[in-house]
Amino acid sequence: MSTMLSFANNQISNNFLSENDIMVKCPNAFKTEPTNPGVSDKYVQATTIDVIRDMAKLGWYPVEAKQCRNKKGSKGIRSFHMIALQNPTVKVLNNNNEIEGYPRIILTNSHDGFNSFKFMCGYYRLVCSNGLIIADKEFANISIRHINYTFEELTKTVVDILQKLPNQIAVLNDMQNKVLTDEEKTKFAISAIKLRKGYNEEDKVEISQETIDELLSPVRKEDSANNLYNIYNIIQERIIKGNFHYSEKQKKMRKMRMVTSISKDLDINTNLFNLACSYVRAAA
Repeated sequence: MSTMLSFANNQISNNFLSENDIMVKCPNAFKTEPTNPGVSDKYVQATTIDVIRDMAKLGWYPVEAKQCRNKKGSKGIRSFHMIALQNPTVKVLNNNNEIEGYPRIILTNSHDGFNSFKFMCGYYRLVCSNGLIIADKEFANISIRHINYTFEELTKTVVDILQKLPNQIAVLNDMQNKVLTDEEKTKFAISAIKLRKGYNEEDKVEISQETIDELLSPVRKEDSANNLYNIYNIIQERIIKGNFHYSEKQKKMRKMRMVTSISKDLDINTNLFNLACSYVRAAA
């Protein structure tokens, strides 16, 4: 795969979210006052919708918007939310010069004094409408504090992400060239389910063979090859979207649900990418 950065013929797709769409999906993006009454009088708030409008000036438009749910009976202090943005002219091409997918910039923020603007690099794969986080832990920590927010600082952040993007795509290419043994596939699946269940990697967990087989079963024919990239995509889709059956040995089998927590989704995705990268590094 290769990254094509072409800024000609910038047509706005109907798939991008309007501000009205964002208001319905993520009203926290429009908050102009802190949602936490306990913040300091010195707290400076930068509103997410202003960042979204600034990102549009740079050619990036919202395609997904989510906000966390406050627990029943809470006072609604938490306002963590996520916006995924996509540039219609920044594409990833396959060997046949066809569009494989689109990089995304994942923006998270809150208006409760607990979070700065954070930016991660995502990847939307067309064949399965599947969203990956393609960022190691260092890259995932790009942030702008509210008090420091300016359009110039945002521009520097986007430029930084674009400069690093080809290296991230190169890692995905390395994954395509790494063929996994049956033992490695099983090990990957077990490590992935540990991430989903909140276990540590060193924890001894006897996961049933039925669960492992289901996690490794391709959802579509495009993922039938036994390379790391395909296995990574198969497992990531099942781990995040659920719809697989889980049991530890001698325990009841139950169906896993979709991950709905924004922070858990991003955390699992980031750790899955790092897990996949460990197999590339081991082969180097």
